[in-house]
Amino acid sequence: MRVSLRRGRRSVLAGAVPVGLVLSMALTWSSTHAAFSASTANPGNSWQTGSVVLADNDSNTALFQSTVETGLVPGAARSRCIRLDYTGDVAADIRMYVGTPAGGATTLDNFLVMSVERGQNVSASTPVAADCTAGFTANATPTFLFNTRQANDALADQAATLTSLRTRADYATGLSLGAPVAPGVSLTLRISYLVKDDNNAQRTRSDATITWEARNT
Repeated sequence: MRVSLRRGRRSVLAGAVPVGLVLSMALTWSSTHAAFSASTANPGNSWQTGSVVLADNDSNTALFQSTVETGLVPGAARSRCIRLDYTGDVAADIRMYVGTPAGGATTLDNFLVMSVERGQNVSASTPVAADCTAGFTANATPTFLFNTRQANDALADQAATLTSLRTRADYATGLSLGAPVAPGVSLTLRISYLVKDDNNAQRTRSDATITWEARNT
C-alpha cells in the first residue's frame, strides 16, 4: 500500500508541474495585453493661404499722357487723381514707386516739382475723376506722402522733383501710402506736378511708369 501511495503522489506531482507552467504563462500573457487607455482627437484640420489683390480705376492708362502734357511752359501745372481698390483678404502695405520705361527720357526730371497726396478713403463704387473734379477729398489735415504741399503751391518744396521721386524705384524703396490697409479699403491719391521757371527746361522730356504694389504684412 505504501508503494502505491508513493507512486500516486509522484504521478500527481509530475502532472502538476506542466499545469502550473501553463497557468503561469496564461497569467503572464494576460497581464502584458491588458491595460487602461484613453485618447482624444482633433479632426478636420486644414490650411489655406490668403490673397493680396490690388486694382485701380484708370483701366491701366497713363495718368499723365504725352498728348496732353506737351508744349509745357514754366509754371504749367496739373493734378491727376486715382482710386486704388484693395480687395485681398489679409492686411497689406501699399507702396508707390517710379520706374523708367525702356528708351524713356529723364531730362525734364529735375525741372518737375512733384507731390503725392493721399485723400479720404471712399467706397469701391465711388467715381474718382482722373482730373480730380470728383471723388477726391483732401483730409482735414492734408496728408502729403511726397512734398510738403501740392506741387503748384508757392510754398511747396522745390527740391521734391521727379528726380527725387524716381529714387523710389522699387517696393523696398517705395513711397509708403501709410499704415497697412485692411481688406475692402479703397484709397484715393492725387499726384501733381509743376514745371519750374528755369530756362534750362527747354526741349526736355521725361517718361515714367508709376507702379502701386501691395504686400501682406
